[in-house]
Amino acid sequence: MARRFARPPRFDSQPVEQFLSGEWAARRRQHRLTKRQRRSTGLRRRLTRTFALLALFAVVLTSFLTVNAAFRALNTVAPELGLSSLNWKNSPYSPQSPEAPVRTAQQRADTQRWQELGRAAGKALWRSSLTSAFFSFLLAVVLAAIVTRQITRPLSRLADAARRLEAGERNLQLSIPPRQDEVRDLTLTFNSLTTSLGRQEAWRRGLMADIAHDLRTPLSVLRSEIEAMQDGVNPTDDAGLLRLHGEVLLLARLVTDLRTLSLAESGAMDFHVQVLDAAEVLRDLLPGYQRQAAEVGVTLTLSAPAPVALCADPDRLMQVLHNLLSNALRYAAPGPVELSAYLEGQWACLRVRDHGPGFKPDDLSRAFERFYRADASRTRDPGGLRSSGLGLAIARALTEAQGGQIEAKNHPAGGAEFTVRLPGGEVGRIAP
Repeated sequence: MARRFARPPRFDSQPVEQFLSGEWAARRRQHRLTKRQRRSTGLRRRLTRTFALLALFAVVLTSFLTVNAAFRALNTVAPELGLSSLNWKNSPYSPQSPEAPVRTAQQRADTQRWQELGRAAGKALWRSSLTSAFFSFLLAVVLAAIVTRQITRPLSRLADAARRLEAGERNLQLSIPPRQDEVRDLTLTFNSLTTSLGRQEAWRRGLMADIAHDLRTPLSVLRSEIEAMQDGVNPTDDAGLLRLHGEVLLLARLVTDLRTLSLAESGAMDFHVQVLDAAEVLRDLLPGYQRQAAEVGVTLTLSAPAPVALCADPDRLMQVLHNLLSNALRYAAPGPVELSAYLEGQWACLRVRDHGPGFKPDDLSRAFERFYRADASRTRDPGGLRSSGLGLAIARALTEAQGGQIEAKNHPAGGAEFTVRLPGGEVGRIAP
């Protein structure tokens, strides 16, 4: 007789297809959402149950105290009714009393009447107390449900808004409760959070668009130049290679500036702070820019009569001054560009001032924004190096990361003026 084997279960590919198509993840999200809603409902039920139990305890305690007070009141009025006490066991008419005399018929009648009165009063009091307790408990449950709903409603709105925020919705603003309580503070904090996240999201989208634009321009130039050389339209000579090299340098500078700015703003950059002489730093900066300044008809002047001690990382400070001076040479009219160092209270200040057209009102408010460039017709590129649009943003990030401040304004006599303020130091501790 042939042995029969159980047929293996048929492979069901539907769960795998659901997992690959993303349906499984959607179901998991929906399950988590439903679970969170159940938790929210459970909180409401727990609060209602807690309030109801507290009300029940209060009703029972009140009923017990009421009955006890009623019996005491009856004991007080018992002598007026010809009775000694409603506690018949301690009455002299009680057969359990050691002082009980030989009772007459009238005494037995009084004892019976006294016992009936006590039982009737007790039953009436307990019946009234139980009825009051029942209706009081029902009223307490209803009131507890209403109060709990009023308490949990703003929390439910906050939870729903948080889920919408998690789903990607940023422009969320909840109505502010009129009461000055913790729920109002929580709502204000949530609205502030959504506003900040919306601003960051808009800034991130703008940043990505600016990066894409600034990367696309040199890449398009490289592509067109290379294709023209391949087609024989442009010769592959030194001039063409120099143009290609310039676009590659711009790309490299853009990537380097983005990395520097990201590290400075995130706090991940290392700073080796020393006590420096600001005048000496400016003197070391000037020789590298004399040729570029001469090409655009600019004269660099330095005003630092006395040592000015400041606390900063020498390399990062030099990078800040490079960016400021490059910006001045890009916009300055022929004439002097003044560099100076001086003390201002606890701050050591370095100033770069040109005699160019200065800032327009719109340009001044956006001077330190990423990738923001003023009117291209008023700029030039000294040394043939185009700006990445990040120089001033990097200068601000590096200055603030070292505990300093940077300011841009128009000088009353004309031209733009940048002032870098850094914590001052002791002159005797200046690093060699």
